[in-house]
Amino acid sequence: MKKRKINKTKLLSRIILLLAVLFLIIFSLNRILNKDKGTNQTLSLIFNKEDITGKLSDDIYIYDDMLYMSMEDMKNIFDKNLYYEEETGKIITSSGTKVGAIDTKNNTLQLNSAVLKLDTGVAEYGEKLYIPISEITNIYNIEVTTSKNSSVVLSLYEELITVKTTKNVSLKEKPSSFSSTVQKLDEGKELIFIEDENNGWIKVLTYEGSFGYLKAKNVTEKEQKRSKTNDIDFTSKTPDIENSIEINKNTITATKIDNFDARSSVIDEIIKESISKEKFTVNINLKDVDVQKEKLERFIIEIIPRFKEIGGSIIITNNAILDEQFVEEYNLDI
Repeated sequence: MKKRKINKTKLLSRIILLLAVLFLIIFSLNRILNKDKGTNQTLSLIFNKEDITGKLSDDIYIYDDMLYMSMEDMKNIFDKNLYYEEETGKIITSSGTKVGAIDTKNNTLQLNSAVLKLDTGVAEYGEKLYIPISEITNIYNIEVTTSKNSSVVLSLYEELITVKTTKNVSLKEKPSSFSSTVQKLDEGKELIFIEDENNGWIKVLTYEGSFGYLKAKNVTEKEQKRSKTNDIDFTSKTPDIENSIEINKNTITATKIDNFDARSSVIDEIIKESISKEKFTVNINLKDVDVQKEKLERFIIEIIPRFKEIGGSIIITNNAILDEQFVEEYNLDI
């Protein structure tokens, strides 16, 4: 019986074809399995020209060009005093001269004494509350840009220097013409300047969230869009206890500072009195005051930004409730 001669060329072709089919099957299955995992899997967050993705406790989400961050990450990055008040369903935050309360029930934002309607509200993912930071930029004085894979958040208090490309160029991963290309850039593309390199290259950041390098000769002169400022750079009058408005146990009661709405009402009245009497120091006299320390702290945290807005000051007298560390942190000593 004659042995059948194996055609090695045909066998090799069949093996290659089989491997190609297996690769396509694995690739397709991988896409199907990952299709519904959400767009957050590869998202990065750039904050003030630094990639802080690795510092986040939770994923970020971008939907309809809105950046969503978890409350925990918001506390770590923007506002350690961020607070969810269950009884009113409000997320309360403060920064500089502003106090904001996001109503999770009707998608509104109370910013100081104004009430604004939000396009989108607080979302819930995995039993965690996520805040649409793109809608509350006016609280933190930030600007937010989003792309498919990342979000760039810039503080309006930080220095911003930009350049523009003078021709179509390739953004490089490293300061070398032989480095891989991160992104193709059109002529006139504005970029955030990071730093100069010693070999005629500069490091930049795109508003889409890509870091890379360009030849300095291929961009315009640096333009300073913003200078670094302080979020408390406003005129604040020196505390004057002799010419102050005193609030005491009659004002600071459990009922009047129990929740955000009650506290806001009290604060509004104090501000009106301060302006009408032209007395811009508020003396919080804690003698015989009987309230929970946590509620009193919330009241003070929320009244301070409101008085900063009008150049006023807050002082504490006869303190037997607040911790010394809290008093020092908020500069409440006279």
